[in-house]
Amino acid sequence: MFSMKLTNYLDLISEHNQYRRESINLIASENYSSPLVRAILSTDLGNRYSADYYGGTGFIQKIISKTESYVRELFDVDYAIVSPLSGNLCDLALIFGLTKSNNKIMVVEAGESGGYPLDIEFFGRKKVAFQFSLKDMNLLINENIEAIKKLKPKLVIFGSSFIPFPQPVQEITKEFEKRKTIHFTYDGSHVLGLIAGKRFQDPLREGALVLVGSTHKSFPGPQGGIVLTNDMTRFELLSSTLDLDIERGIRLIDNNHPHHIAALGVAALEMIEFGEDYARQIINNSKALARVLAKNNVPVKFEHQDFTESHQVIIEVSSFEEASRIKDRAEKYGLLIDSGIRLGTSEITRMGMRELEAKELGEIFTRIYHNDVSEDLSRRIKDLARIFNKPTFCFKNSDEILL
Repeated sequence: MFSMKLTNYLDLISEHNQYRRESINLIASENYSSPLVRAILSTDLGNRYSADYYGGTGFIQKIISKTESYVRELFDVDYAIVSPLSGNLCDLALIFGLTKSNNKIMVVEAGESGGYPLDIEFFGRKKVAFQFSLKDMNLLINENIEAIKKLKPKLVIFGSSFIPFPQPVQEITKEFEKRKTIHFTYDGSHVLGLIAGKRFQDPLREGALVLVGSTHKSFPGPQGGIVLTNDMTRFELLSSTLDLDIERGIRLIDNNHPHHIAALGVAALEMIEFGEDYARQIINNSKALARVLAKNNVPVKFEHQDFTESHQVIIEVSSFEEASRIKDRAEKYGLLIDSGIRLGTSEITRMGMRELEAKELGEIFTRIYHNDVSEDLSRRIKDLARIFNKPTFCFKNSDEILL
């Protein structure tokens, strides 16, 4: 009985892998990590702790130190925290490390504005929303300067989940250079790979004091998060919030999963080597995809701004129900998208697709959007998936890298 259960369970995993090999992923919040990153995730590190309390952690601590140094080099920062297990934990570190109960936190509103739907009130803080232009999908500069002066938020978090364009970080923060008590931060979870590849914006040079983000979206690493800053005081606050405090005990993280940190180190080295070309190709693919869709009467947003400057192409829909129908229809033929109809080009770029393939995917999605479907769509998608079945912009052999 047990062996049959195990067989059935392993069959499910095998079926998932086969299904993914025959699909094309346009989900903006996912990516495909390299063979070396995947191999490291399955090493002995996955079963270990890293704290001094335990024996046998000497090499693990050196691995963590190396990873921190690679991340600092990649982003040109003084301090890096690589222990967060997700981008969400990074946001919680900002909340608990930089604010107190009943403090105000300014964020991009969820919903139409595309902000991250974190329940800030649940954590005893008060949420205030940026003034936002839906037409340009961006923050209003003068209105937000006045709002910050009036509302006096303790923490300001730039960045969004739907983020086709850089946000005016410098234009807003320069008005508050003398106000040291406001924590200006940037959640780059979606665009972290573009920031690393120097093809989006540079929040820490534009006035943000802390940059946080997920490491598995446009950044092609293992699932996890990182915190980056040049400010020692905020680094110490966020470090003590995330990790073990010797005097008071465990905070947000107990076991930091050393295998994920080791894999992140390789992903950082790959981005140092290939990141600029990778990020450039992501944006080129996004624009190529968007232009084909618009030409075929798919309502791509922000045509007046050439559609996008990121990995995201956002389609206008009338309702969540309509979006769900489009998502389900696309999935039936092997094209994977999310219910926001936010098409992402990170993974197709990672798998080696360029403008020609982005245009073909635009033609395929056009037919799905207009419900002009037939079985030939499945064949076209499977053919593309079989041709582009290995990641690019990464180390091909382990001997190309020194850990």
